[in-house]
Amino acid sequence: MADLHVECFDMINPFVIASSPATRGADNVVKSSKCHPGAITMRNFGHGMGGGGFFYPSAEAALKGQPAFHSHAVGRQCPDTLSSLDEYCEEVRRARRDMYPETKLWASVGHYHDIEKYPDWKDRWKREAREVVSAGADAIELHFNTPGVATASDRQFNYYQLIRICTEMIKKEVPNTPVMVKLAIEDCDCLTSIREAVAAGADAVGPTARWKAFYFDLDWKTTQPRPGAGYGGTQANPLVCFEIADARTRGIDIPIYAGGGVFSYDQALRYIMAGAEMVQLGAIACSGGIMQCERIIRQCSEWMDKNGYPDMKSLKGAALQLFNMSGDFAKKRQNRLGDAYRTTDVIQDKCIGCGRCEDVCWYKGIALEGKKAHKTDACIGCGYCFQVCPTKALNVEAGRILKEAFEDLS
Repeated sequence: MADLHVECFDMINPFVIASSPATRGADNVVKSSKCHPGAITMRNFGHGMGGGGFFYPSAEAALKGQPAFHSHAVGRQCPDTLSSLDEYCEEVRRARRDMYPETKLWASVGHYHDIEKYPDWKDRWKREAREVVSAGADAIELHFNTPGVATASDRQFNYYQLIRICTEMIKKEVPNTPVMVKLAIEDCDCLTSIREAVAAGADAVGPTARWKAFYFDLDWKTTQPRPGAGYGGTQANPLVCFEIADARTRGIDIPIYAGGGVFSYDQALRYIMAGAEMVQLGAIACSGGIMQCERIIRQCSEWMDKNGYPDMKSLKGAALQLFNMSGDFAKKRQNRLGDAYRTTDVIQDKCIGCGRCEDVCWYKGIALEGKKAHKTDACIGCGYCFQVCPTKALNVEAGRILKEAFEDLS
């Protein structure tokens, strides 16, 4: 059975239940710990209880890893039931006492709205950090990815300066406690954000996709999401993968706990194979439930067993060879597939004469003759026609060709 242990923070597996309604207060932390994640981030004091979530086109699509987005809906928004930091710290103590003992407890400190609301926000954050650590938190998370944080206060914040100042401040306040810095990828350069956090002494960084957005149905009065609410979904996966791989390629070696767009095991695995040590489960936890988190953890382990990855060290960064391949090798690999596209003719028995291939060809490389498509000598092997053929009359084993290139050309 694959060993999911994460060495850098001595975690039983790489999964972190992210700060969300699923981690608000001790009861929800204990409930979330039933899936035995590596860590749980308890939602920060004063953030509120939140409301519901909305999937489009459906929760089923998201849970299968199909194209889908997730946003906050118009369900009832509830205020925080805790009126003081002392009450919050008591929740931390109770969570630490009653949750699954091998799961680490992180506590989210501060909220970017505090900067606008409280002149003494720095002192508030420092006190929160000290007291939640005293109450039993294993790590502190600074949450700088809340939708809109990079453009808060009418775009007057210097986001990068905020990251550095706050990270340095909290590291100084709790020097013996890991400080995890959760970062936006919206409206900012993520690599610069990561570099600022690293320079300030962060112990881990968490690039996380959650945008402000304005989705509406054409019958717009029926629309559920609130304009500007946190928008995410499966479409975020390749964007976050790029930020992870880009950071690793440019010399960032700090632990990364990436998040956003993880609704299925394959999306979680991609973050680790791009170079992250850990994966956040946020929307899937609060809007899908703890059983779905347990499913992802189990399926990741099963996939690793089946595909020859014995532990996290062997899995981490496995796909970076693809990201970092030389331009010359990339061209040879691309041309191999192009040659297959160019030399593979139409399977006449499968052609229905729909004309889509001819319509999408810009090089006069395919023509319809007697309601059947035929390649011409002008075909360059671009592959457009192969993508649109509805019957696979145009078909090559693209995955096999691309995979074999690593063995034959490298």
